[in-house]
Amino acid sequence: MGRLLGLELHNFKSYKGTATVGFGDSSFTSIIGPNGAGKSNMMDAMSFVLGVQSYHLRSSTLKDLIYRGRIDETEPTQVCESAYVKAIYEKEFGEQMVLQRSINSAGTSEYKINDKSVTALQYTMMLKEENILVKARNFLVFQGDIENIASQEPKQLASLIETISGSAEFASEYDRLRDDKEKAVELHAEVFSRKRNLTTESKQYKEQMRERELFEDKLREKSKYSKMAHLYKLFHNERRHFKLKSDVRLTSEKALAARRKLAECEDDFKNKAAESTTHELEVKKQDSRIAELRQQAETTKRSTLPLQSSQKLLENKISFTTKKIRDLEADIRIQIDQEQALQTRLNDTEAQYQAFNQKIAELEQSVNIPEEGMKEYETLRNAFLADSGSQLERDLAVLQADKVTIDISLKDLDSQKEQYDSRVTELESNMQVYLGSSLHDLNAKLQEVEQMRSEKQKEKENLQEQQERVSFKMLELNSELRDVMSRLEDLSSEQKESKKQRELRDNVSMLKALLPEGSIKGLVYELVHASQRKYDVALSTVLGADFDSVVVDTTATAHKCIETLKERRAGLASFIPLNSVVNESMNLNYLRSLHEDARPAIDIVKYEDPSIERAVQYVVGNTMIVDNLETARSLKWSSQNELHCKIVSLDGSVIHKSGLMTGGLQDKRSSATGRWTKEEMNKLLKKKDDITAELEKTATEKPSAVDINSLSEEISSLDAQKPSITNQIVVLERQVFERNQEIQFLKESGQEVADRSERKTQDLENLQNQILQFEEKITSLQQQVYSEFCDKYGLASIKDYEILHGTALRARTRERSDFEKAISSLENQVAFQRDRIQETEQRRSKLETDIVSTKEDLERIIESLSEARENLHRIEEQVEAESQAKAALVEALQEKMRSAAARESEMKDLEYEVKTLTREVTHYEEGLMKIDSERLNMLKNCKIEDVDLPLEDGFLDAISLDDANVSEAAYQVHIDYGLLEPKYQEKYSARLEAEISARIETIDSDLHALTPNAKALERLQEVDQRLKEFDREFSKAKHEVNRVTSKFNEVRDKRKELFMDAYNHISGNIDKVYKALTKSPASPLGGSADLTLEDDEVPFAAGVKYHAMPPLKRFRDMELLSGGEKTMAALALLFAIHSFQPSPFFVLDEIDAALDNSNVKKIARYIKESAGPGFQFIVISLKSTMFENSDALVGIYRDQRENCSKTIGLDLRQYPEEHETIALPEGHQIAAAEN
Repeated sequence: MGRLLGLELHNFKSYKGTATVGFGDSSFTSIIGPNGAGKSNMMDAMSFVLGVQSYHLRSSTLKDLIYRGRIDETEPTQVCESAYVKAIYEKEFGEQMVLQRSINSAGTSEYKINDKSVTALQYTMMLKEENILVKARNFLVFQGDIENIASQEPKQLASLIETISGSAEFASEYDRLRDDKEKAVELHAEVFSRKRNLTTESKQYKEQMRERELFEDKLREKSKYSKMAHLYKLFHNERRHFKLKSDVRLTSEKALAARRKLAECEDDFKNKAAESTTHELEVKKQDSRIAELRQQAETTKRSTLPLQSSQKLLENKISFTTKKIRDLEADIRIQIDQEQALQTRLNDTEAQYQAFNQKIAELEQSVNIPEEGMKEYETLRNAFLADSGSQLERDLAVLQADKVTIDISLKDLDSQKEQYDSRVTELESNMQVYLGSSLHDLNAKLQEVEQMRSEKQKEKENLQEQQERVSFKMLELNSELRDVMSRLEDLSSEQKESKKQRELRDNVSMLKALLPEGSIKGLVYELVHASQRKYDVALSTVLGADFDSVVVDTTATAHKCIETLKERRAGLASFIPLNSVVNESMNLNYLRSLHEDARPAIDIVKYEDPSIERAVQYVVGNTMIVDNLETARSLKWSSQNELHCKIVSLDGSVIHKSGLMTGGLQDKRSSATGRWTKEEMNKLLKKKDDITAELEKTATEKPSAVDINSLSEEISSLDAQKPSITNQIVVLERQVFERNQEIQFLKESGQEVADRSERKTQDLENLQNQILQFEEKITSLQQQVYSEFCDKYGLASIKDYEILHGTALRARTRERSDFEKAISSLENQVAFQRDRIQETEQRRSKLETDIVSTKEDLERIIESLSEARENLHRIEEQVEAESQAKAALVEALQEKMRSAAARESEMKDLEYEVKTLTREVTHYEEGLMKIDSERLNMLKNCKIEDVDLPLEDGFLDAISLDDANVSEAAYQVHIDYGLLEPKYQEKYSARLEAEISARIETIDSDLHALTPNAKALERLQEVDQRLKEFDREFSKAKHEVNRVTSKFNEVRDKRKELFMDAYNHISGNIDKVYKALTKSPASPLGGSADLTLEDDEVPFAAGVKYHAMPPLKRFRDMELLSGGEKTMAALALLFAIHSFQPSPFFVLDEIDAALDNSNVKKIARYIKESAGPGFQFIVISLKSTMFENSDALVGIYRDQRENCSKTIGLDLRQYPEEHETIALPEGHQIAAAEN
């Protein structure tokens, strides 16, 4: 949250000119000063700049806030025209903002934010964004507010919470809408009462009017239903007449067409049978050709395996040889570099040797001294030796001898170093060219072998998986084929219907033709079927004796059927009439809950016609279907409640109600179950052909065992190669390790030799310096002794003479011998290196010759392999083509066989159809005669009863009561059925006919009971007119009530929501705040405080009671508390209210005025603990106990000379706190901090 950094007052109240007050980063600032100094004016300045109205600032007008003052009574009053207060405010993230409120000469306020003028509303909204609420004054407490809070009534406390919560903004609107609602409800009740009286009167007349209209309607309705009953019977009689007539014609035509089709079918069957035989022979020939081609493909595929192996070996050999050639070439380059380095050294040594000889020759030519000169030299030589020359030469000789010794040691060391380096180079070259290359090749070969083995193993596993998959698929197909063949055998036997069953079906067809449509529902086994195939046997067992029963609509229909069968002597049949069948009551929920493997039989029966439900319930009853016989026994004899019903298992086993058991039909299925799947035969035949074709296709996809065995052999061969390669790798790795060890040793030895050589070189340099010093001494002495001799014979120095004579000659001979030895050694090394290069080049040439030969062999292998693959591809294409041709032949053969089978089946069906159609024609003609007789009798009855039938043509009077020609007499008149409703024209129903008759009887009964009043209409019209007027008034009043109530409820709920949000927060914090304010060493927990609502429904309209119980005191009302206790309770309530919508800072004006030091300390401690970076306290106080605990002080004093208030500031945080020990009565000690 933000904070108040400081204030700037200009001519405000007692502050003359511009006065500034800084609060800095202090979280707890106290404003102190004597009475009359201007502390409360500072409070007014903060309130003024934060938007508080002038009447809260102890002023009636804004002009009263402008500074007026004089130094003494002799001077006039100083009048200022304007004043302002600025507040420097820092937002949460550090942004500073200057708030300014000014008073101009006209006495009005001006508002500015960062020197930009704004309206009062904008100013207030900006403060609201920082949670500084001007109306609620949540940021300050004026002097005297504490006493008011402590003594306020519950209603006043509720009003205070309303102000804090913002719900007070809705108070005026709430009161207005409440009054509007009461007025609207009162008006609505008055209008409703008057309307209710008129409605009661209207109902009485309407009831009389309805009775009169009902009587007239009943008369019309009776006439309508009487005519409808006759039309209904005649319509459906005529429909049956034309249907039967159409059936006779169509059936006759069908019978004639069936005879013709039967003759054609017989001829076609013979032709198709002959064609099937021809196609079968062609398929067998095609199978032979395909088998021969597949054998050729298998042979060709096996012949490619050795070629593929040879190709792989040759490719590996070429790769290995190429790698060897690259290694040899690298070795040759190294050897050439070494040979060139040796040759360079040889050339340098020979050049040095030649220069040495040339120098000697030049000296010999230039120095030519006679014999007397030599004697003179000897004389001078003796003189030289006598003059310390002898000692110098001896010392020099010793040093030179030491130098020679060191030179020899250095040469030995250099030779050793060179040998070590040469050996290291040789070993590294050998490792790189031979061992490293061989190890790399072996690792590559091992990786290649493992990769090849992995690929072969994966290929083998894929083939085996494919073989298993194909075998499993063939097993499934064969199993499925066996099931299909078994089912075909069952269906073949099921299709052989007995003569009795055919006669029964023919009899049912005959009865349907003779009796009204819909009266014969059909045979039970044709009307129902099982919900799943597994229940077929169980359902046929459940149906039992009623399996072949005929379901009819009524008992009368059943009697007619029996009479017809007797007349025609057509056999026996049992009937189930729907209108008289009686079913036992069943508790299906109980039966379903007996066992998870048991269910009522009615649950597994499906039927399309809902009208046969009673017949199905009668046939099935309360029979239970179980999965097996064990479950049946358990339900029958082991359950707690013995079942008194028949139990049937899925295999047909039965436990009867009496407990008798009957064996199942698992191995001997009833042929009747097959009649539920008439089209299954054709589907199964097609499925058999599809499975056979799929088997042949799947057999071709099965991998060859030869391929799998060949892969197994290749894997075994690769496994056999791995140990040998691994052993070779181990040997080479050991050799590499040994070579590395040797190289490391040689390098360490070479480094040791180098270190020794370096030390020797240093010794040699020191020795050479000493020799140089002695040579300079000798040279100086020689110049003294031999200078005349050298001038005489033209010598540069005596050394030119001595190099050709004496000891220098022996040194020259040794140097020449050293040159010759070095040249000879280098020539031998160069020759050896050239021999190595030649030998390596010969090896490379041989490998290049070998690789050319190997590539030629590889090309021949690839060519042979390509030819074999092309031949294999050609054979496979031929196999594919022949397979497609065979598939076409098989498809054609299957089509021919299916066609022939279909023709044969069609022939049998046609033979049966001809016989059936002939019988149907006879049945239809008899039924037609009966229908026409019924129509003629109905028309005669209409004529006798004088029924006014709507006729399109003819007259009822034309019908003679004694006509003998039934059909001709029945259709002398044509009836208009337009008055008959569509539902009565759809299908004949005895139920509808009975309903019409019952309706006519009901109408007659109603007519006898009615006594209509003819004068009710007049009175009803008068009442209705008056009622319409009140309806409009009532609707208007009701709409107004709803509108006002909706608005009232909306305002009430919003006001309550805001109020309760504030109340719940304050009530939840009041006890914690009070405890924090009142706790002490004597009462560590402090006191307790709580708020209570007087009305939970409308809390803002009632009061809020505040109870506080000080520590160690019993409960008392607020009025009975002491002044200090009331003040502490009021402060707790004040702080709790402030926590609901806390402002960034809290300004308190002399809240401790009525408190003793103990309570002031508690308040100071609470403020100290609550203050922090996010919450700033500014307290005006006169008590040191309060302000000595603050972080900073702002002092206000009265400048008597200027007659105005001025301010000073002090930051107390820069002064350390002093601690003293206070002894308690019990002997304990606590630390107290004092400033």
